[in-house]
Order: sequence, then C-alpha cells, then structure tokens
Amino acid sequence: MNKLSKTKFFALFLLVMMSSAAHGQNGTPRQQSSFQNGESGAASEGLLQKITFQGLKRTKDSYLQGELKTFINRPLTPKTMSVIESDLQAMNLFSSINIEKIPASDGNFELKITVKEKITFIPLPFAMYSSGTGFMCGGFVMDMNAGGQKDMFVTGLLWSLDNTMVMGLYSHSPKIGLPGFRLIGTVSNQTRRLKNSDGDTLLKYEHFGANASGSILFKLNRYNNLDAGLGYAGFFPKDQDIHKDLYVRNLGIASAGWNIMDKEWNGVFLSETSFGLDGKISLDNKAHATTSVTSTLKIQQPLIQKLRLNIDGGAGIVFNGLITDGLGKSSARVTILEDKFSTPKIAGAATGLELSFLHIEKIGTFSIYGNYEFVFAQEFDDSLLFCQGFNTGMKVYLKGLAFPALSMGLAYNATKNQFSFAGSFGVSF
Repeated sequence: MNKLSKTKFFALFLLVMMSSAAHGQNGTPRQQSSFQNGESGAASEGLLQKITFQGLKRTKDSYLQGELKTFINRPLTPKTMSVIESDLQAMNLFSSINIEKIPASDGNFELKITVKEKITFIPLPFAMYSSGTGFMCGGFVMDMNAGGQKDMFVTGLLWSLDNTMVMGLYSHSPKIGLPGFRLIGTVSNQTRRLKNSDGDTLLKYEHFGANASGSILFKLNRYNNLDAGLGYAGFFPKDQDIHKDLYVRNLGIASAGWNIMDKEWNGVFLSETSFGLDGKISLDNKAHATTSVTSTLKIQQPLIQKLRLNIDGGAGIVFNGLITDGLGKSSARVTILEDKFSTPKIAGAATGLELSFLHIEKIGTFSIYGNYEFVFAQEFDDSLLFCQGFNTGMKVYLKGLAFPALSMGLAYNATKNQFSFAGSFGVSF
C-alpha cells in the first residue's frame, strides 16, 4: 500500500467517498419522488424523445442531459423510468424528484422532471470519537456540485492529539467518452502507533508527511469505471534510530483501479451492488519497491421497502512492504479490530440488516443496523489471526444536505472479548 498512516487513510478515504452518490455503504436520506399520469406496470411501446428539467438552480441542464442521453430514443418502459430515477438519486443532488410522463407525437413520450436541489456548498464542522483513536475534530469547506456538474471541491483541517493535517481535493466527474480527473494533497505532522490485534503497541514514532497525487478517471458505461494515477509521498521520521524501516523516504507512486457498480432506488434506500479492484506500486529513494493489491465487494438488497440486507467485504495484500506500509482494518471492511492494527495481509466481510425506522419530512431519515463480521489477517509475528464479532449502531441522514450527518456504533470482537465504540458528527463512516 502507500505510506499513509491510519489517520491519513481515513482522511483520504473520507474525501474520496464523499464524492460518491451513496456515501459509501449507507443509504441516502429518503427523498420524495413520484411518477405522474398513471404509469402502469405494463411496458410502454413508445420511445422517449425528450427530457426536460424544472427547478434547477446550480446544476447545469447540459450536465443532466449528458448523463441521461443514453435513454433517448429507447422504449419508455416502467423499468427505464425506474433506472432514470435511480440514476438521479445516485447523483445525491436533489431532495425531491418528480417525474411526469407526457405523450408526444407518433405514440412516443417526453419526461418532465421537477427537482429540488440539496445544499451542496457549505462550511462543514466535523468531529469524531473512537475508543481506539480518541477524539478528532476539524472543518471542511465543501462543494459537492462545483461548476453545476457534480465536480467536488474539499479543503480543510483535521486535528487530534496525535495528528494535525491539512488536506485538499478537487474531482472532475468523468462522462462516457470524456475522462475526468482527481487531485489530492495532504500535509501532516503526527505520532503513529502500530498495534497488534490485542492492542499492544509494537512501534510508536513521530513523522512529518506530505502527499500529492493526480488520477485520470474514465467512465466506460453506466456501470464500469477505471482510474489511473501518479503521485508523490514524502515520509520524514523524527527519530530514525528506533527501527530499521524508519528512514527518510521520497516515493513515486503509480496506481490503477477498476470499479463496476449499479445502484437502485426503492423510495427509502439507494442500494448498491459493486466490485472494485485496485493496484499500487511505489519506489523510494533507496530503490525499495512495494506493491499492493486491494479489492472490495458490496451487495445491498432490500427485503422490504424499509429493510435491506447489507454485505460488505474486502481484502488486501502488500508485497515487500516495510513495517510502515501495512493495511488497516478498513481494507477488510470490518470494525471489530483494534483501530491501529496493521498487517500486510487481510480479508474480511460484514453482513447484516439495516432498518429505516423513522423519517421526519423536514429533517431526514434515521436508520439502525446490525452486522456480523469476520476477518482473517497476518500478525506482526507472522501468525494467522481470525476474529469474529458484531457491530451495531445508528445513522442519521439530513434530507436537505448532500453530506452525511451523524453516526454512532458499537463493535464487539468476540474472539478477543473486546468492545469498541465510535461516533461522528459532520461525516458518517
């Protein structure tokens, strides 16, 4: 993997994931939507000739037309209308969507879509607490719809007792046939602790770090996305005598990834089915090369309208890595491990249910969830680790904002008989 600490990984993961429509593995706020003019379950034989939008303020009509152009001159079936609504919900730009089917010439149809936009530009305070990492706070200036075409701009500061970090991101959304890009930069000063699964500190060191990277983003079709990037990471430990792997490192990094994803809206949850595969190679000033491969799998399936099954898995392996190059528990998509646990090999999964138990029209949606988790990993002494347990918690999604709002969760590692708690305000993870 790259040379990011757990805190840096969380920060960059947060920045990248906030640009996704569904905010990672969670549902979006319940958003009002309706089909008018008596759309029945029978397939329509007419073609969709035109789509018009009303209610746009920041979002460009040309952007939406470009995103939905593949539906023009296709049969307007109930399934097509459902897919169009799901695509609009996945943009995470609108708090309400009203779709009206209008007869046109020759038995064909037009769609008039009336929307109400969310707040997508805001100074956003952020705070989180974890029993493993302690308290962290900060603030972002965020625009999730920069340029009116779902570009994302984020800059801000994160602070904790062990870490001070300044970061920034700009992402230009790709379109089918037209690539986009992502630029990320961080500067930090932090104290890092590497721990085993029992929570014992195996290495503690302080270092200054600087990272910058750029990626080209490709949207091959509605489902497939590719990215390729180059970056720099500077690692400057303040005490190089405590471990042989702690030396000044200037690294060049090359990365590539593939993600296939589909999303479907059912009036409560925007459910995702996806698979991702990422590879990275870095070379430092001592000609030490490190390679990593990570993968993710997500399946979200509604059982009834307000209850869905969630399956979230991940795996990763680092080849020829130094002790500072380990993977964290986030690579396995689990919560039951120690926050500062680090390993060169890990695989895990979480499966469970999420229930939308309360919706307040002017505020948003409250959900509760419960998952069973298991994880395999390699300890520092090369022994194989297996843990299992559960996590449960609650999430809140504000209707009018394009940002996650609040989350809290309790995890129990039954194998180690360890409890951990995490909560956040301003972001949801």
